[in-house]
Amino acid sequence: MISDKFHEMVIGSFVLVGGFITKRIFNNHDTLSDRITALEKVVLTKEDINGLERDVSMIVTHLITKGKSD
Repeated sequence: MISDKFHEMVIGSFVLVGGFITKRIFNNHDTLSDRITALEKVVLTKEDINGLERDVSMIVTHLITKGKSD
């Protein structure tokens, strides 16, 4: 009789600990997923930068040629 109660308490403890660990893992996964999504919105890819490089190159060329003509 005492043995049955002890086994029930041990199994119950394992279930509680397992539930807590599972909840923490999925909570951390959701947080990480949200952070990655936010980071993807901020980070530029090489294709995004190509247009900026062309614009900067055009501005620098214009400034150099303007400086020579003055």
